[in-house]
Amino acid sequence: MIFQNAFTELDSYLKQNLNTVTCDELFKLKKDFYGMFDSLSNNTANLTGFTELIIFRYLYHAFNMTGEVINRTVHNGDTSISIGKRFNGKNGKYQEPDIVVEQDGRIEYLFSIKNILSTVAPTENEKRSKLVQQLIKTNGVCTVAIQDIFRIDNIRHDKHEDFKSITVVFSEIAPRHQRAVELIRGQFEWHRFLVLENNHKPFVKELEDILNLKI
Repeated sequence: MIFQNAFTELDSYLKQNLNTVTCDELFKLKKDFYGMFDSLSNNTANLTGFTELIIFRYLYHAFNMTGEVINRTVHNGDTSISIGKRFNGKNGKYQEPDIVVEQDGRIEYLFSIKNILSTVAPTENEKRSKLVQQLIKTNGVCTVAIQDIFRIDNIRHDKHEDFKSITVVFSEIAPRHQRAVELIRGQFEWHRFLVLENNHKPFVKELEDILNLKI
């Protein structure tokens, strides 16, 4: 019951401040939660899912959803929002993007949610990708941003070939990871990055400007 009250309060906050909550305020919601968890356990290494929850519930209210989330999906007419829905990629491998907004069964917007951007070891499947190889060669190392764009691009085929996507990064991007972000920005006009920390613009305004998303 204690946790239920806390998350209900969080959800009410997002709904009531839909048009005014800033990117940095969303970051601070995450920071406060992680800080509380760390004070109790001195460890946040395996703490996942909270950042996705914040953005999912924000979009839930932004798209005027009122129904129950069933099988990780909620519907409002022909519009649906899903968290962790599975899609078959161009390479035959499944991808489960963090959040997708679909219209009539087609992805309109894809949201990838990251706490931070960091260096990462590519999987064997990613190592075989010409896209990943090219980006690593230019950037020098594989990063979460490179891994992310490969997985998003892998979904862009058939009826899902025209969606817009965004990587929402809660914490500021370290300078050593900025180059990969710029490479991806320059190569993929349909994909953008949004950093929340120290960004004092309303989150809704950023979504409107970056994705042309009208809420």
